[in-house]
Amino acid sequence: MSENFSSADFGNSTKRRLPICFCLDTSGSMMGNPIKQLNQGLNNFLASIKANDDTRSATDIAIITFGSSVEIVMPFGKISKDKALPEISASTTLTPIGEGVLTALELLDMRKKGYKEMGIKYYQPWLVVITDGAPQGPNAMANYNLAVKACNELEASDKLVVFNIGVGNGVDFDLLQKLSVKRPEPISVNSADFGKLFEFLGSSSSSIVSSGMNDDALYNISTEPEGDSVGVDDFLSFVDGDDE
Repeated sequence: MSENFSSADFGNSTKRRLPICFCLDTSGSMMGNPIKQLNQGLNNFLASIKANDDTRSATDIAIITFGSSVEIVMPFGKISKDKALPEISASTTLTPIGEGVLTALELLDMRKKGYKEMGIKYYQPWLVVITDGAPQGPNAMANYNLAVKACNELEASDKLVVFNIGVGNGVDFDLLQKLSVKRPEPISVNSADFGKLFEFLGSSSSSIVSSGMNDDALYNISTEPEGDSVGVDDFLSFVDGDDE
């Protein structure tokens, strides 16, 4: 994988950047309403980014999907006011989460190198992994273990913020938890909650670039987790300042 950088790619702004890479499950179990809600949530997220000039010029977004193969459906690039997202579809039984995460990390690393070449400062990159299952397919577990190791090393050295998000009841939360060494439990949502999830991500990214919110706020939760995951409502209440 290679990427060439130019000033046009980054636009005219020299603002400090927040790179966010979405790594999304497009296996068959995401077909129907889940993938519809995911697309809607992503579009709402992008709309919230574009609504504020400061956030739009500072936020850098890429989207990777993993299903029958790993695809970079939207590479990093300048976000213009008329920027549109590609429609994401689901249609396979394979779930190569590890390969998707490794591709996302490589994309983020190349983006950071581009920032350095252009003399642009950046915030800790975000990796947002959304899945409703567990690794499936050739070498799925081997690649997942490699992805876990890479994520853990970056996160432990404050070079990455990981959002490990499980959708529905079919998620292997024990495996998903391994992607993060800082988050107490994975974030758990139903597909109907994608609106809340992307509202949280949008407001958090805006807070990072506009007011310098500390990255620790993306991990700390004021309520005790129930079961084997943390609900997105807990995150929203924390970000909204309703924690006790």
